[in-house]
Amino acid sequence: MKRIKRLMVFCLAAGFLAFAGCAQAGETAAEIEEIRGPEPSASEPLEETLTGDEAVKRAETFLEGIAPGVFGVSLRAPEPVEADGHTLYLLNLQAGGSLDSVSYEPTLAVDAGSGILYSYYQDGTVIPAAEDELWLTFDAAAVEEMTPEEQASLAEAESYASEMVDDGEAAFVLPLKTGQYVYGDETALYVGYAGETVQTFAHEGTPVTPDETTLLARDVNFDGNEDLLLNTSAGAPNAYYLLWLFDPAEGTFYPYEGFEALASPTVNASAKEITTYERGSAADFTQAVWRWDDYGALQQVSRYAVVSDESGNVTVSETAADGTESSFTVTADQYAAASELMAGAAVDFCISRYGGSDSRTFTFEGMQTVNDVSCYSILVSEGGEPAVRLYIDASATYMVMLDEDCDGTPEETANMQE
Repeated sequence: MKRIKRLMVFCLAAGFLAFAGCAQAGETAAEIEEIRGPEPSASEPLEETLTGDEAVKRAETFLEGIAPGVFGVSLRAPEPVEADGHTLYLLNLQAGGSLDSVSYEPTLAVDAGSGILYSYYQDGTVIPAAEDELWLTFDAAAVEEMTPEEQASLAEAESYASEMVDDGEAAFVLPLKTGQYVYGDETALYVGYAGETVQTFAHEGTPVTPDETTLLARDVNFDGNEDLLLNTSAGAPNAYYLLWLFDPAEGTFYPYEGFEALASPTVNASAKEITTYERGSAADFTQAVWRWDDYGALQQVSRYAVVSDESGNVTVSETAADGTESSFTVTADQYAAASELMAGAAVDFCISRYGGSDSRTFTFEGMQTVNDVSCYSILVSEGGEPAVRLYIDASATYMVMLDEDCDGTPEETANMQE
C-alpha cells in the first residue's frame, strides 16, 4: 500500500499518470510490475498483413496445441472484417464429433495486422484467445466422437451438399449428422434427404439468403440433436434468429415460435442455458438467462437491465433466479459525476495495476454505503470476468476503495489527494 501511495503522489506531482512516466521516475521494473501487474500479452506488428490462408494456419497451430485432431478450420469470409476495434479474419471451427453442434462456438479470429488470435463470441465479444478461460481449461475429451452411423450419415449428406453446390442448385448447403441437408433462398428453407426435398419452411419477409454465416446447426434444446437457426439480422447490433427444433421421433423439424424475439442468443451446453444480450443506446443493455422447462418451452430465469430515459437518468433492474426483484435509479448528475471520476486520474490509475486489455469493461452499479462513506460502486471486468470492484467517494475527494475479490468488502484504500 505504501508503494501505491508513493507512486500516486509522484505521478500527480509530475502531471501525468502514464506508466512510462512512472518508470522514468525511479521505480524499478520489478516494482512497477508488482504494483500494476504484468503487461497484457501482445505481439509485435507483422511486416505485412496476413492472408486468409496464413490466418487459418495460425489458428490450426493454436488448436493443435490444445486439442490435436479435434477441429477443422476454415475461413468464414475471404476478407477480414472490422470487429471491436480490430481487423479480423473470422474462422469456422468444425468439431465433427460434438454433440452440441457441427460448428463450434466460440470461433476463433485472427488480427490481420498483428497475427494475434482472439476468441470471437456470437454476441460480438472479442477476447484474446491466450487469455480466454475456455481455451485455458479446454477438455478435448468432452468433444465426443460421432457414432459410426452418424459419420456415415454425415458423409452422405456432405456428398449431396457438394453435388448441389457444384450443379448450381444452391450456393450453400448445410449437411447434418442425420444425413439430412439444408439449403435455402430469400423466401424459404429446404430440408433434403437422399436427393429429395422433405420439408419446406417459409421465412418470407426476412431479407437474408442462407449461407455459412446465417444458417447454423446447434443443439439449442440440449436433447443431443441438431436444430436449425437462421440469422435474420446480419450486420445489426443485435442478432436475431428463427429456430426450428428437431423431433427425433418423427425425424423432422418444426418451428419454435417466439425465439426470434431473443437478442443475440448464446447456447451454453454445459449449463443447459441460453443467454441473451440486447444492446440499446450507448448506456443501455439487457442480459437474460433462459432454460427449457419440462414441457419444452423456453422460460426466462433471470434478467439484468440498464435503461436510460430522455433526461439521462439510468435505472438498473434485476430479477434473480429465485424471483427476487430489485432496482435503483441513478440521476443524470450522479452518473455524470461517476463517469468523470471513472475517466479521471483516480480510477484509471488504480485499475491499471490489474493489467489491461481491449476487453476491459465498466459496469456502474449505483450508490452504496461503504465504511460509512457514500460511494459510487463500479465493477471492472477483464475479458468478461470480474477483476475488481471500485467504491469511489461520491463527494469527489478522489478516495477509491478497492475490492479485489469482488466480495463487497474493500481490502485497500487509495487516496489520490495524499
